[in-house]
Amino acid sequence: METKYFIGLDVHKENTAYAVRDRKGNVLLEGEAASIYKDLCERLEPYLISAEIGLEASRSYYALYRGFLENKHNVRVANTLQLRQLIAKTDKLDARRLSEMLRLRSFPTSYIPDERIQRLRSLVQIRHSLMEEATRWNFRIQALLDREEVAMPSQKAFGKKWRAALMQHIGAQTSSELRHAYDHYLIVESRLEQVDQEMIGYAKKYWRSEHELIQSITGFGPLLSCYVIAEVLPIQRFASKKKLRRYAGVIPVPKESGGKKSRSRLPKGSSRGLLRWALVQAANTIGKTDTRLGKYYRKKAKQKKIKGIAKVAVASSLVDILYHVLTTNEPYTA
Repeated sequence: METKYFIGLDVHKENTAYAVRDRKGNVLLEGEAASIYKDLCERLEPYLISAEIGLEASRSYYALYRGFLENKHNVRVANTLQLRQLIAKTDKLDARRLSEMLRLRSFPTSYIPDERIQRLRSLVQIRHSLMEEATRWNFRIQALLDREEVAMPSQKAFGKKWRAALMQHIGAQTSSELRHAYDHYLIVESRLEQVDQEMIGYAKKYWRSEHELIQSITGFGPLLSCYVIAEVLPIQRFASKKKLRRYAGVIPVPKESGGKKSRSRLPKGSSRGLLRWALVQAANTIGKTDTRLGKYYRKKAKQKKIKGIAKVAVASSLVDILYHVLTTNEPYTA
């Protein structure tokens, strides 16, 4: 059936702005509705039978996207990074422009993962948030110890002997601030361990082969392998390792303006910040090994005298290795 209408949706948490155009570009209908599939369909009903629908990827888009998809409507989600390069970003994205992009076939489509990947991504995000919270309370506890001038063992903070000394101090002191802080840290730590096990178990259940293949690469354990699976699979959506590197944000981007070129730099944000974090963590582990990449890391760090640059250089190499391993289904052999 030939498409007669083009519907742009600017989705927010509470409300969604909509605009409907015909094939000539005339705006036939526009307005706002609650960000609920049923409510929105009531407004758009006369046009949905022969329409292309485009909406922007955001925190609130997925329920609407799933509703249109399940009811066999032609729906696409915009790639937010490309979209912001094409049109000015305001507090409320212009739904008219989204509908016009659909009509002119210039709508930058985003990949939408299936339900299983969505679930794993959610677990990864929860796990990462808990890890960051545990780190904040780790630092707070150490700051409280410094403030109270407590002499702690020279062992690594939060190791077995270190914790024993901490508990001894908490039991002897009258102030409750440190005790409450440590109690909260233990709660977060316990929750983090639970999510770790759930995340790893879920990855093994649906992607056991990929989970094991990724772990054949030095630096990737069971946890970081989950990060890679959540953000990279299916690998077939990347036409080359260079595209995967760009997606992960480990390729320096040159900047040119007014005929002048400035030094290449890493983008401040990438499509998948958690993927780049996992790659850098793996690179940090590799830097301590005697592998080929470990030696390369130390050589790079010595030349540049900046460890961060060395980590990103190794992370870029890791992307190439990941791409090879996942496309060939063969474990990595250094």
